[in-house]
Amino acid sequence: MLEALWSVEFGSNVGSFGAGVAVFETGRVLGGDSAFMYVGNYKTDNGVVYSDIRVTKYNNLSGMQSIFGPLTSFNLKVSGKADAKEMVLTGSVVENPQL
Repeated sequence: MLEALWSVEFGSNVGSFGAGVAVFETGRVLGGDSAFMYVGNYKTDNGVVYSDIRVTKYNNLSGMQSIFGPLTSFNLKVSGKADAKEMVLTGSVVENPQL
């Protein structure tokens, strides 16, 4: 159910939005967009997904910033409901929980 290539859309509380892809497979999360890569892990419990993801900028040519501003490397802690068609996860930047 959860193990698949997912298209992802995300937003921040500072008004920025983005999109990318992420593979969820055997407890790992691997993905990215045109400027950032995502590497992490996940677990599930009763239909709830819990994930820790490291986001790292790899493309300085694009001039893109993260959805949180000029951060180039940070950790996300997210969780939420998942089914076969959709995951809705919320969370924060570990190093700056108000983001």
